[in-house]
Amino acid sequence: MSKAKRYLPGTFYEVTRRCVERAHKLTPNHPSNRKHSSSVAQLYQYATARYAERYGIEVIAVCVMSNHIHEVLFDRSGKISQFLQARNKLLADTVKVRYGLPSNVFDKPDGTYNRLEGTTAIADKIAYAMANPVEAGLVASPEEWPGMISSVEDLFGATTDVARPREYLAQNDKTNAPTVKFRIGAPKEAVELFGSVTEMAMQVASHLSKKIKAARRRHSGNFAGRQRVLATNPHSRAKTYEKFGGRVPRLTTAGDLATAKRLIAEMRAFRKAYRAALEAVKAGKRRVTFPAGTGKMHFTYGYRREVYVPLPAA
Repeated sequence: MSKAKRYLPGTFYEVTRRCVERAHKLTPNHPSNRKHSSSVAQLYQYATARYAERYGIEVIAVCVMSNHIHEVLFDRSGKISQFLQARNKLLADTVKVRYGLPSNVFDKPDGTYNRLEGTTAIADKIAYAMANPVEAGLVASPEEWPGMISSVEDLFGATTDVARPREYLAQNDKTNAPTVKFRIGAPKEAVELFGSVTEMAMQVASHLSKKIKAARRRHSGNFAGRQRVLATNPHSRAKTYEKFGGRVPRLTTAGDLATAKRLIAEMRAFRKAYRAALEAVKAGKRRVTFPAGTGKMHFTYGYRREVYVPLPAA
């Protein structure tokens, strides 16, 4: 049995979702002889906007690479797992139709949910998402990436009207609006942490500059280039594989040892309380309350859970 997962409202996450077998199923706008021609960016924006408001999710930064997605998200309601399950299914369905793919788009296991604590961790992971195409040796700057990628300027807030993709077969399904609003930017909680959006943008830009310079040195200025990226076949796959596994969710505190110890202690206490509640259920008890942050046992099976009360800031 896997360890219990705890998702609390008001949490920042870095989320990574990879394509099955590292295939390039999200390659941006590869030519297709099918009748569907929506960009992968449009498919991502529509699927994300379709569920973000419902589940209380705010997109802070994103980069859709050819075989995986990097996002920094703010989970206002503690429902990030539900959001990603629904969003990723819709995105996968539309991508499969777009490229005529015969099998799954994403790996079946959950992607990485990396809890971010503190301004340094948040700024660094936002920069990491934006720098990913450069660090991968694909383009010399984030602006050259032909797929979906956010910018430092987007932290100030940007809204885009996105038309329902033709790739979605249920065109008459009224739950899928003809047009949705995709929003990206710093939530007010992030602004309060950094003091202002300007300060947040400056810190992200600093991290981003360092990552890009390091990547350019590492690749000696040799990058695949925009045209080669666009020519990547969605039926191909990467030659290398990355190590899979680890804690879900993980946490990043950017060197703040005290915060890391506190969060680890909180997780251990949560899992102890969760195990006790689960044993009570197995023993046949009906009125069982699970600890705050419990997901599946609450949303799927209807068990009560404690109300989460955040601790006052130190």
